[in-house]
Amino acid sequence: MASPSLVLTPAWQVRIKAPDDLVVGGGVLVPGNRILTCVHVINAALGRRDDPLPPGPEYPVRVDIPCRTEYRPELARVVGTAWNAERDTTLLEFDAGRPRPPVARLGARMGDIAVSGRPRPVRVQGYPRDSPHGLRADARVVGPGGDLPHRAQVHIDRAHPSLFEPGFSGCGVLDPQDGTVIGILIKARYTVAGGGGHVALMEPVEMVAPLAELLVDEELDALRPALGALRFEAVAAAYAAATRHRIPESAVFGSAWEAFAHLRELAPREDGVPVEVVFVEEIAKSGVANTRVLRAYSDSRSSSAVPHDALQRLRGEDGLDPPGPGTLIFSAEPVPDDPDRPARYVLSHWTDNGRDITNGGSAVVTEEGLRESVVRAIEEAEARPDCWGREPPVLRLEFFLPFSLLTQRIAEWRMRAPASGEGERVGAAYEIILHHADRLDVHEKQWGRARNKLIMRWRELARNGGGVLFRIPPDSAAGSRVPLQDRLSDPAIVAVALGAHPSDEEGERQLYRALEAGLPAIAWIDTDDAESTRRFHDSLESAVTRSGDSISRDDITSLPHHLYSLRARTRNPDHTDEGYDPYGITIILDSVPRIRKLLHTGILAAPSRTR
Repeated sequence: MASPSLVLTPAWQVRIKAPDDLVVGGGVLVPGNRILTCVHVINAALGRRDDPLPPGPEYPVRVDIPCRTEYRPELARVVGTAWNAERDTTLLEFDAGRPRPPVARLGARMGDIAVSGRPRPVRVQGYPRDSPHGLRADARVVGPGGDLPHRAQVHIDRAHPSLFEPGFSGCGVLDPQDGTVIGILIKARYTVAGGGGHVALMEPVEMVAPLAELLVDEELDALRPALGALRFEAVAAAYAAATRHRIPESAVFGSAWEAFAHLRELAPREDGVPVEVVFVEEIAKSGVANTRVLRAYSDSRSSSAVPHDALQRLRGEDGLDPPGPGTLIFSAEPVPDDPDRPARYVLSHWTDNGRDITNGGSAVVTEEGLRESVVRAIEEAEARPDCWGREPPVLRLEFFLPFSLLTQRIAEWRMRAPASGEGERVGAAYEIILHHADRLDVHEKQWGRARNKLIMRWRELARNGGGVLFRIPPDSAAGSRVPLQDRLSDPAIVAVALGAHPSDEEGERQLYRALEAGLPAIAWIDTDDAESTRRFHDSLESAVTRSGDSISRDDITSLPHHLYSLRARTRNPDHTDEGYDPYGITIILDSVPRIRKLLHTGILAAPSRTR
């Protein structure tokens, strides 16, 4: 049977009742002070048999609106011109009176379902067995079906076992992705004991002739042939840009329109822009389709659907964010080799000038040769001033490393200088960010749970504006009764300071647990001295912006710059006042938007596949 739902009754939901107050079905409030429902529901409400003729205005129908009228019945009458006994749909019109609750937003979706070939998840709130609050059924519109052309077949979702029962007829079929009503249920097609069924038939709203004017979308209609004529390969880059903020997924589409239809099912980006609008705008930038038609579609969306300021930024108009700081990105992948030989790695690097990311090549190196190769790549990048611009900001180094290389003291490496031979330390010249490559590689299935937790924590961070900074004590972590993985399970924790260096057994355990917990920011200091570790933990309070251990989202993302400033801008280069050496601090920081951008460039793929 369907699952109870006491709080999700839509504002547009209507119950249709017989004279004895028995609920015989449902309906949908639509514009014009009207209700969309089934012919057979009205016949049942009026005690008529399957009469193909509409009842006259002298036969009012009792209805109530659960979420607004507290089940007080009102009267509505059949709109005779809307009566369609063949397709089992009709409209009711309320008697003159007070304003109605918000009406449903209607959407024609059968064309998209036919093009994509993919079922569309839907939700229906019905009233079987006179249930006062209604029962919810989760289902999928799988495509055309039934005894009439253009009718749709709806299957109950196997993950939510339930049945379509008498009382669901006339109820709206809701697309939960965008909140549109795409049809009403007509009947259960296959019945089982008890009068219900796992399959039902839906009449799409586009087949209700009196509602046609509400479904006209000229800009969308013009967009369909423009995108339908484009093979997906021509817009793959636009698709990658539109989905950069999401977990990577397989993209197998025949045309740009199929991809567009799929993107319309996804939630908008954090800035409020729907993903399909980003896709359309990126195609417009590429010039492979009619820019006027593409831009007209974006401009025709309401301001509540597409924030104007965000659309301007997307187009590079007023308020465009300038490119970020230049970045050198390194990726090291272990090379399967003879275990008796020194470990070797394929080291690849890229340059990111804030606009474009360019592959700089790969080389096989040992752990001892890692520093030399990285310094050489930095020098080559610095030899091309046009890469960073005339006045470059502080540059960044990003490293995607296996666990075996995460303890490298990269900040301590020294650059070459023209006179002395050895210049400043790398940590004084650049912001440095480390990433654990395995956790971010979508091909590493065993890290899938950690990646999902990482995304969940970033969502919490975005929703709340901040999160919890967790500091593992340097001398009591191993003896704690509560396992570390349990203490790190709170999704509000977004940053952790380890209590031991990962080069020893306890520190290695802590780092693994922090990575598995999906923590966005992980920091530690290279020292065996508990007092120095405590001072390092205390120093993080400079990044704590609210009471307790709460740290803001902005301060999380600025941790590398905070550390760079500590190393390079102190008046005491020996750092004796701090009680620890800031060059020994390492930060892993996985920003989900940044990682999603890099995933589409091949940086997180095996270097052997990207060279």
